[in-house]
This record gives sequence, structure tokens and C-alpha cells, in this order.
Amino acid sequence: MEGSIVSRIHLPRATEMHVPTREINPRMRPFLREQIDAQTPFHQLLITVARRKWFLLAMVILGGVLAGLAGFARPVLFESTAQVIVDAPGRNAAPGGADSAQEMLDASIDDHLTMLSSQGHLRRVVAALRKTEVGNIAEQGDVVTGNSRPAPAGGDLQNIRTFAAGLLESIWPQGKPAAADEDELKALRKGMRVGQELRSRVITVGFTDNDPARAALVANTFVQVYIDDLAQKRRASDRLELASIVASLPVVQSDLAKATDRLEKYRLSHGAVDQGAADNAAKETAELSQQISLSKADLSATESRLQHIEALRKEGASVAALAEAIGSPVLADMAARQANDNADAGLSTAINREIEQGTARIAAEANIYRAQIAALEGRKNVLDAVVADTAGRLSGLRALEPQVSILTQRYNQLLTQQQDLVQRIATPLPGVSILSAAWPPTNPKTLPPIFLIPPGMIVFGLIGGIFVMVRSRLNQTLCGEAEAEAALRVPCLGLIPEAPTIHAKRLQQLVLGQRKSSYSRAITSLLVTVTLNKARGRASHVILVTSSIRHDGKTELAWSLALAATRLGGRVLFLDLDSTGARLTNEFLNEFGALRPHKSFGDYMNDRCPLHDAVTGMPEIGIDFMALAPSEDLLPQLSMIDGSLVTDELRSIYSVVIINGPLGLGGPEARLLTGWADVVLFAVRWGRTRRSIARGVLQLLTEDETAQVPVGSVLTHVNLQKHAGYRFGDSADLLLERTS
Repeated sequence: MEGSIVSRIHLPRATEMHVPTREINPRMRPFLREQIDAQTPFHQLLITVARRKWFLLAMVILGGVLAGLAGFARPVLFESTAQVIVDAPGRNAAPGGADSAQEMLDASIDDHLTMLSSQGHLRRVVAALRKTEVGNIAEQGDVVTGNSRPAPAGGDLQNIRTFAAGLLESIWPQGKPAAADEDELKALRKGMRVGQELRSRVITVGFTDNDPARAALVANTFVQVYIDDLAQKRRASDRLELASIVASLPVVQSDLAKATDRLEKYRLSHGAVDQGAADNAAKETAELSQQISLSKADLSATESRLQHIEALRKEGASVAALAEAIGSPVLADMAARQANDNADAGLSTAINREIEQGTARIAAEANIYRAQIAALEGRKNVLDAVVADTAGRLSGLRALEPQVSILTQRYNQLLTQQQDLVQRIATPLPGVSILSAAWPPTNPKTLPPIFLIPPGMIVFGLIGGIFVMVRSRLNQTLCGEAEAEAALRVPCLGLIPEAPTIHAKRLQQLVLGQRKSSYSRAITSLLVTVTLNKARGRASHVILVTSSIRHDGKTELAWSLALAATRLGGRVLFLDLDSTGARLTNEFLNEFGALRPHKSFGDYMNDRCPLHDAVTGMPEIGIDFMALAPSEDLLPQLSMIDGSLVTDELRSIYSVVIINGPLGLGGPEARLLTGWADVVLFAVRWGRTRRSIARGVLQLLTEDETAQVPVGSVLTHVNLQKHAGYRFGDSADLLLERTS
């Protein structure tokens, strides 16, 4: 009875503690709840997109705004293009026909494209642009000096900025000249575009810059420097060829004079006799003479080239001049690299080795020519002997005449080549010519900012959709009844809406004063579900409310059930065994408690006081309150005291006992308290509590299979508006409907 003191302390014993078998509420079924309407993945995708439509709309708008700002922030670029045309190969240059000519043209265009994009050409263009800019600055300075009128304000501001930039550079240098050269090369390579126009002989060179005039200047300079470089190389090659021809002309002239003299002497001594027996020998002799002349000319050119190289080396000429004289692209590339880094000893060694190798190659060519000349002369001597013998026997008139004719033709050919080379040196032909010069463009290359807005909106919309889907997939919280049942493997008994503010007076008004509100209906429905069963033979009910972690709404749920239980009639006891929700409990005591209890639940359990001394009444709300003292340890009391004696006494006095139990992660106390209750309510915060933690705590609470205590989950702090967006079709949709 209420005032009795019953000894509830027992020593630990090996016998199993008697736990009465409790009837399971059929509404709290132990199997999983199946969804009525199975949702396909596409349906889930549509629901997720519809639920996050405002976020996706914000992402789309943000993408459009950022794309527009980026379009306005980026500089307006102009591209100026110049066109050059490659000279067509001559008719006699391709003996294989049209196919060979086209192949030669394609190879030539590929060579031009490669040379236009080479590092050496880019460096020459940078040097030419610097000279042009220096010249422009000097001309502007002369104009300003000669003009007595004051410069405009913009010019003063530009001069001030230039002076400030120079002063800052002198105080704090930003980089080395080599680094500046590399930056200029990088900028030139980035803005340059070189390509062939379809399958034609036209090559387009374009440059992009924010200044139209500079874009045209760079494009024209790029083309002009290339053409001038080709012209210089052709002039140097023609000069070498002219030197070899000039060296071979006296030899051919001397041979022609000797042949003519022999012919005249023969005519004087033998007369004009027509003999055709030695025609073939004479023709072969003439051909050998021509080959010897050509070989001697090549030998003379090679020896001149060697002498020129040796002279350059003695004069200490630059590596670039030696590379041009030797004709080695590798040595030219090494010369360009040495111009950037003079301190590389390995590079100097490689350059010297390459010079020696090139000189050796040219000397080897000269030796080959000498051996060839010796062999040809030996053969010619034999034929000369045959021709002389034939001429002696059959008259060598016909043998001498073709020789004179061939030498005459060779001499005239060398004179013609000499004249052509002189003209080509005076006006060199680079093989390409400017078809169309670059002009400052008027239309920008970059698109207007408005054209960037749709792609930005699409990209950000896709990013937002991916983010929403990934976040939905990675969401480990519980948001629906069926989802909670599938994850926790216990029935979900209801969803409790989120209250605006949680304090004692507001909670009492929300549950008892606003009975048609969604919160009051949800609490009352939950209480009726867990207290009423088919038998209806039990007059008292003990309900344990627990959760896994703090802020799951466990204490709010326990007080709400206690307030709703006052509507069922009978006395209601709120047993607070958890200190984590002390704030709300203290508010109820301060707001509705007449006197604070002098004794605690521990005193009552240890027979230090009767029940009525440990209980304080709250007449205004019709609830009795009993709590555990903060300094008391609940675990030894639950393990050493028969809980059935306590619950029997409480059942005899109260019709509903709400136990605000400790947290499931706080220790084994919640597990021991499950034997005291008729039903266990496990609070899970909607959209916050992770399912792995909740599942683990529930497994600890339901490990004891002997205690047949039904356990159900309750989703707390449910945002009904957001919950409706999930389209679960559960009890939360009913709470959104108004009853009046």
C-alpha cells in the first residue's frame, strides 16, 4: 500500500528472477511494416527532386549569376588573322606526276607548320616585338617632346602608374629576365593559332589579345619574321652554291679550251674525216668528264664550306653562325638553349662535340668526292686511251667534237646558273608569301556574357542534383515509419510533430489546452496505442521511455505522455530516472510543483522512506512526481532489488506510470528497467539520430528474450511540412489535416 515499507533488498542469487509474462499489444506487431505502394527508383528520384526543388532552383539561379559575373569579369578578346600561301612545286620538281606533287606539297606544308610553331621562331618573334615596342615608345616620346600642349589626364595617370611600377620593380624585383622571357613565350604560345585551311596551300596565323591593334601587330610580325628568316636562309644557301659555281667555272673553261684546241689541231693534221666508230666511246668519255666536273664542283664547294667553318672557328664566331654554316638543327637548338643558360658546362661540351662531329662529317664528304673523282678519272684515262687509239687509227674527229659540245653546254649551264643565283641573292624567294595581312578586328572572339548564363545554370543545376542525390544516399537518419521499422526491426508506433518551443507551460498548454492540434493528437494516439489492448483487463500501465543519445526528445515525450494520461482518468506518476533532461523537469517542478520532495527514489528503494515521502504532487496538472537524486547510482539499486515488488506497489496506486529512463548509451540501466515496464518506447529524433546508433541500442535493450516486453520506436521532432515532401504516406499525413 501507499504508506507501507516493504523490504525489497535481496542478495544476489543464482536463481533466475521471476518476470511476469506480459501480453503483447497486437497493434505493436513484431514484424516489419510493408509499404502499401512500392516506390520505383525513378519515383524516388522525382520525390527527392521535388522535395529539394527550392535548393535546386537556388543552385540554378546561382549558376546563372556566377556565369554572368564571370562573363562580365573576363576580358574581351579579339583575334586577328594573317594568311600566307605556300609556293606550288614546279612542274619538273615532281617526276612522279600529280600524286608525287601533292605529296611534296603536303610535306612542305607540314614542314612550314612545324617551323612556325618551333621554339626558335617564337623567340625570334618575341625579340622582334620588343624592338617594335621600343621603337613605338621612342616615337611617342619624340611626339610628346615636340608637342608643347599638355598631355591629357589619362596619359599622366598612365605615366604615374608606369613610374610606380618601375619603382616597385626596383625595390622588389618580381623575377629574373629569363623568367620574363619564358612568360612572354608562354603568353605568345597561348594566344597563337597556326593551322592549314582545309587541303589548300594557305596557312592561317591568328593571335588573340584584348587589344585589337596589338593582335594584328603580333600576327603580322609573326608572319613577317618567318618569311624574312626563310629568305635569309635561302640567300645563304644560294651564296654557297654561287661560290662553288664560281670556283668550278675556270676548270670547265680550261677543259673546254683544251678540247677545242685538240679538235682544231686534229682538223689541221688529219682534215675533216667523218668517222663513226668511236662515237660511243667519245660520248662515254664526255659523260665521264661531266661527272668529274660535277664531282670536282661538289668537292670545291665542300672544301670552301670547310674553309669557311675553320675561318669562323678561328674568328671565334657565335654558335648560331657555326650552326648555320654546318647546317645542323641540333646545334641550332643547342645555341638557343645556351642563349638562355650560359652557365651550363655540359651544354658547352655538347656544343663543341657537335661542332667537331659536323666538321668531321663534311670532311668525310670531301674524302668521298676525292675518291669518286679518282675513280672517274681512272676510267676516263682508260677511255681517253681508247679514244686516242681509235682516233689515231680511225681519226678522232668525231670523238673530239661531242666532247667540245658537252663542255660547251656545261659551261653555258654554269653561266646560266650563276646569273640565276645572282638574281636570287638579290631578290631571295622564301617559298611562301603573304596572302592576306592581319587587320585590327572589330568583332570580339569571346561570346557575350548572356550566352554563358544558360550553360552556367545547367552546370550548377546538375551539380545541385548530384549533391542532392549523394546527400540522400548518404543520409543515415530515419525519416519515415516504414523506414524506421525496416532499419530498427521494431514497430514504429507513431510520429510526434515538432513543437515550436519546449518548456513546461507551453507543453501543458499544447497537450491539454489545444487538444485538436497535431501535437496533442499524436501524443494521445500514441498513448492509446500503448495502453489499450484487446483484453482491457489491466487497470495499470507502466511505460518506459528511453532513447539512444541526448536531444532525441525523450524527456519531452515522457512528459507529454504523462500529461495526456491525465485525460484517461486515474492517478499518473512521472518517475524521472534520467538527469539529462533536468531542465524541462525543473521547469515542471517550478511551474506546477507545490513542494519539492524531501526524499528520492533511492530512499524509497532502500526502505529509508515510504512512497508518499518520495513523491510530490502537481495538483494543477494531476501528476505525481518522483525522481532519483543526482548523487545516487541507479545501477546497484536495479541489480539488487526485485523490480516486481516496486512495480506491484506502484500499480496498486497509479493507473499510469511513466518512467523517464536513462539513455541507452549511458549504461546497462535502461536494459534493466525493461523488466519493470509493460511497454518500452524508444525515442528516435526525426532526421537526426543515426540509424546505426539506434539499432545498436535497441539490440542491447531486446537481448533478454525471457522478458517479453514489447518495444516500439517513436519518431520525435518531426517537421510535418518537410515530412510531407518525402511522400511516405504514413500517419504524418493525417496529422497535417485539420479536424475543424
